[in-house]
Amino acid sequence: MSPASGPQPGLQRAAAALAALALIAYLALSPALLTVLGIPYDAPYGPFWFKLHPGDYPLLLALACSLAARGNPLLEALRRLRAHPLLAAYLTAMASIFAYSLLRHGPSGSAFFIDTLMMPAAMALVLVAMDEAELRRLWRLLLAAVLVNAAIGLAEAASQRHLVPYTVAGGVAVIEDKFRATALHGHPLENAMLTGIALLAALDLPMPPRRRWALCALLVLALLAFGGRASFLLSVAALAAWAALRAREGLRAGRYGYLHIVGALLAGLVAAPVAAAAVWKSGLGARIFQGLYLDDSAAVRLRIFDVFDHLDGFDLLFGIAPQQIQELSLRIGLSQNLEAIENFWLFMLLQLGAFGFLAFAAGLGCGLYWLWRRADGGARWALLVFLATASTTNSLASKTSALTLLFALLCCLRGYRGRRLAQPPPRPAPPRRIAMRTGATA
Repeated sequence: MSPASGPQPGLQRAAAALAALALIAYLALSPALLTVLGIPYDAPYGPFWFKLHPGDYPLLLALACSLAARGNPLLEALRRLRAHPLLAAYLTAMASIFAYSLLRHGPSGSAFFIDTLMMPAAMALVLVAMDEAELRRLWRLLLAAVLVNAAIGLAEAASQRHLVPYTVAGGVAVIEDKFRATALHGHPLENAMLTGIALLAALDLPMPPRRRWALCALLVLALLAFGGRASFLLSVAALAAWAALRAREGLRAGRYGYLHIVGALLAGLVAAPVAAAAVWKSGLGARIFQGLYLDDSAAVRLRIFDVFDHLDGFDLLFGIAPQQIQELSLRIGLSQNLEAIENFWLFMLLQLGAFGFLAFAAGLGCGLYWLWRRADGGARWALLVFLATASTTNSLASKTSALTLLFALLCCLRGYRGRRLAQPPPRPAPPRRIAMRTGATA
């Protein structure tokens, strides 16, 4: 359904350019880099406009241009929300819990509601109005940025030096016993999550198999460099499941013979130990392979549930202020600045209470289901891995562009609908041998 006047090309091109600028800003301007540049983005001080990511501003301008390109911006916004009721439900829920948090706890600690939870809807409202050519251009830009980020991460792992100082909370230096790359995105876990979802989403691209597996190999190596155990294990498992399902489909359709499958399995059995030995020798992914047990990081994820010992019924129903959450974290033994409640579900329950948490969970479910319905096989794996990985950190309860980038990646993949590589023809069935019988004639 489109308005009778049609879009204004100039404003539509401006919206696409501003959306591209916003995506580059989200990918390149990490909180650590913003701290180096003197912007108190994640510091406990500074004016509110510095608490929003610099990528938010071009994105909001992109949304304004995109809406104005089709006439009355307010009417166009309502039209798009009516056309996508799940997205409208997501945005309504996030705006509601933001308003509740402001009324209940004040503005302190509330910027992440805008940065993390409302910007994905803004990105989606811009992208749903773009044509397939514009979406493909944005996807190629995103993939190029992810590949550059992966290459920087591998270079950091090889040199054992960070491009930007590894800091949190406005400049607090992080010192770890095992090196993890931070690249452009600033934090190992953020990088690993982004790389994992890009790896799986790229499976839906129409490209030759050799190029696809070369891309996968580079991004898997980058996952090792970033050292995120959950992202690495879940992404590799999803990649293996996708490959197995594709092989089964090809076998049933007659595109592959049993010799192809057996040959691929034998090649994998030979190549896997060689690749594992090379990775082990290089020290890449040392934190992943040497930490597959209940270490301090995993223990913190269990200790956080001790907070329920310090809450009463009123707190559970209506939530507590961010400052009280910080005090609770210290009370259960978490290190200030360097350790947090590594579970965004629990953090949102603490801040919003049971009633607000139900609105948050329902809204997030609507947003993710909206993406699921628009996604293909690889994108759906990316969505599942994102949700599982994000649940092991405080990601969606803190300032992050991860959800906005997920929406962008999966929405831009829509530009490749109908652009699949031609499948090889089915293998012809072998001719049946007919036994010639000879006998005496009557």
